[in-house]
Amino acid sequence: MFTRIVVCLLLVLVAAPGLFGADIAMKVNDKNYLDTQGFSVFLYDSTYHPVFVDQKNTAMEMILHGQRIATNGDVRLMPTPEQWDLVATLKGRQADKANSRLTANLAFPTFDCSYTLEVAAEPGGVKVSINLDKALPQKLAGRAGFNLEFLPSIYMGKAYLVDGTKAGIFPRTPNDPMTKVLPLPDEPKKAYFLEDWDKAKGYTQPLPFAEGKSITLGVDDALARVNVTSDTANLMVFDGRERAQNGWFVLRSLIPSGKTAGAIVWHIRPDVIPNWTRPPVIAHSQVGYAPGFSKVAVLELDTKYNGPKTAKVLRLIEDGSYKQVFEGPITPPTPWLRYVYSKFEFTPVKDPGLYVIEYADQRTAPFPISKDAYANIWQDSLDHHVAEQMDHVSVREGYRVWHGASHLDDGRMAPVVGEQFDGWNQAAATDGKYKGGDHIPGMNVGGWYDAGDFDLEEPAQLSVMQSLALAYREFNLKYDELTVDEATREVEMHRPDGVPDTVQQVKHGALLILAQFHNIGHAIRGTHEPDLRQYTQVGDGASKTDGRIYDPKLSPYETKGNYSGKPDDRWIFTTNNPFFQWNAIAALAAAADTLKGWDDTLAKDCLDTAIKAWNDEKAHPTQNPTGGGLGGASPAGAPGGGVLAASQGVVSGAQGSRNARGSTGAPASSNTAQTVPPAGFGRGGFGPLDWAASLELTIATNGAEPYKSRLKELFPQMITPQQIGTRGWTAVRALPYLDASAKDQMREAVKTYMAGLDKQLDATPFGVPPSLGTWGGSGAVVDMAIRLYFLHKTFPDLVSPEYTLRAVNYILGTHPVSSTSYVAGVGTVSKTLTYSNNRADNAYIPGAVIPGYIIIKPDFPECIDDFGFLWFEDEAVVAGSASWVVAGNAADAIIKESK
Repeated sequence: MFTRIVVCLLLVLVAAPGLFGADIAMKVNDKNYLDTQGFSVFLYDSTYHPVFVDQKNTAMEMILHGQRIATNGDVRLMPTPEQWDLVATLKGRQADKANSRLTANLAFPTFDCSYTLEVAAEPGGVKVSINLDKALPQKLAGRAGFNLEFLPSIYMGKAYLVDGTKAGIFPRTPNDPMTKVLPLPDEPKKAYFLEDWDKAKGYTQPLPFAEGKSITLGVDDALARVNVTSDTANLMVFDGRERAQNGWFVLRSLIPSGKTAGAIVWHIRPDVIPNWTRPPVIAHSQVGYAPGFSKVAVLELDTKYNGPKTAKVLRLIEDGSYKQVFEGPITPPTPWLRYVYSKFEFTPVKDPGLYVIEYADQRTAPFPISKDAYANIWQDSLDHHVAEQMDHVSVREGYRVWHGASHLDDGRMAPVVGEQFDGWNQAAATDGKYKGGDHIPGMNVGGWYDAGDFDLEEPAQLSVMQSLALAYREFNLKYDELTVDEATREVEMHRPDGVPDTVQQVKHGALLILAQFHNIGHAIRGTHEPDLRQYTQVGDGASKTDGRIYDPKLSPYETKGNYSGKPDDRWIFTTNNPFFQWNAIAALAAAADTLKGWDDTLAKDCLDTAIKAWNDEKAHPTQNPTGGGLGGASPAGAPGGGVLAASQGVVSGAQGSRNARGSTGAPASSNTAQTVPPAGFGRGGFGPLDWAASLELTIATNGAEPYKSRLKELFPQMITPQQIGTRGWTAVRALPYLDASAKDQMREAVKTYMAGLDKQLDATPFGVPPSLGTWGGSGAVVDMAIRLYFLHKTFPDLVSPEYTLRAVNYILGTHPVSSTSYVAGVGTVSKTLTYSNNRADNAYIPGAVIPGYIIIKPDFPECIDDFGFLWFEDEAVVAGSASWVVAGNAADAIIKESK
């Protein structure tokens, strides 16, 4: 009986008069996409990445009621293609305003198949057509089809109806029958690691869980309800999560043989709510504010929203009631991308307590006003995220073991095989006494998993070391909540051991870098998985290898003591360049200064190694390798980030360490801006390579030569206005070792820099660097917080502390799209689904700092709260958490300074 009632209710909903936007009329707007109030369709405003391919943000995309419900609409050769599967080549695209039509010209050249993808407005929605230049090649029959992928976090658990009668619920857990689909005979040959991966996975594809001529998705969700009808082949619905946890629901029709024009014809009817406007977003700090400082919320408003001209602050009383304490005007709206923005300043509210902001019918979650507002915003990053990322040790928290002691079989020197997945590359077949495939002893110590994967990215290691060394020394950071025992390879949270956690983490990084110099002789590219099967595995890092050193003399599964015949040991990419080498010298010097008094033996080893490497580098400079050995392609718009980025020009901070991710169940590609200097580095853009090494060695040796003289020599190059905004700000740390006139020189440079800063920051309504690349831009904002703190501390009359607080408040919720804190678990409302190594559990690691919003081209800012599988929005890198430790302490120091 209950089932019949549900079906009847669904039928009533579908048959309701005027359903599916019969009155909507879409037009091609000035930004060249189809648009009407409440619904937009993009077509190839972005393209598949030439290296990383499918990033779930290209081809035909649909935005309904402010949510991007669908993406990747185009012809594909698999029901649920993964990241590296073949995609069509885009030949061109046109926007026809006169006929309200978008067209893309595409081809699969290998199969001599060319076609146009046309999306045209029609009453109630859009008509989608695939028009072939000639009939489908026989070898593509049953394989080529039009796919459109729907976001699972919107639709799972929601109802669908097929052909108006067959009801179902989008599954929360994929559980469909699988079938084998072998590669096509003429399919372009993939890289060897992709061929191996496909073979290991068994060439499987799911069968559809629904099929018919018409389907209504989200029948029970007024904001996501959409109907799709096919005039040609049946519609089939597949669950892409069968192959990888971050797959989407795929709606697909096969292209029939023998047809050309109208080979596929779909009619898409969104149920657009008449005169719908997006509710206001009240962007504010989720941890609250300090009493005596600026308090500004930013309202993100629909262009058609007509709301009040004032906002209110209400105090939450002990009995649960609210009392209005302030009402003030909002600023006139400023357009940016597809929304308009107003600011609401409530600085006069200073009394300590709990408050909410109210605007129109929206009310925020409670937040405090307190002198300690920023006192607890960084601890989770240090003692959860950075700690959980520690390699070669087990990490325990209470009853929970985050992971066992991982990668104890590290590692084998990487062979020369051309460009490896994730942009890795080994330049030379031999390195000293080692050749490709040889085990390099002593490399199973220290280091941190880079991000949502388990690589030991060299610049990330160096960035974490320097960030935490800076935090310890600048803020006298004696915070201690971890027990770290390197001898037993055990780490336990919430268990102080008398040693500051920053010191122990710096030591953990130093052990890895020292191992490189002692066992290989120099810095390296890093350590990486040997195959995609291992690389795409998430969960406990200790389960990725058998922990035994590979011995080729043993049979594949034979073990003998600490040796086995299983070649699962990670590859050590020993490729070096001057960029790595100088950065490693700087990190070791910073570690030496930090470890003094805590581990004097290791501190001496760090300093001696750094000095020897300095001398060797001056006498015999490291050369850049030939043949692409630096790493791989760096996507346009690679972001900066982190103390190391600022101090050395390396891109490895909150997001710079991972800039290009795939959309499979594991991260796909690293940012090779982390392995090669950004454009202009060493050629005038970022200054000399040895600046940070000179600075850290000067500090570590208390002004010894030749480091002090080199510091003095480089100082003028570092304080140009151009350099101040990148890494030149670190020159403030050199001032105690330079003549008194140096500060006056830098003051003039800072004056010039600050004169132009506000104009740059006014590019967005939030007063921070915009996110314009392929990866969310929170790393650049964290950099801003750190940079402006140090400039304020040295030149308080020139640089207001509000810049740092503005940047920190942005990370904590004062940003576009939502007011969710980008620091997982920090603040009243925070991101709790992140692209971390536990993402398969739909979980997060406390303290992880996500990249944040990106712009889905041309104008849709997006950061999805309830979906954690978009690397470019959700992936937290360890260097970002270390940078946040510095930024969080900087904010707290500013408040304490005011007292």
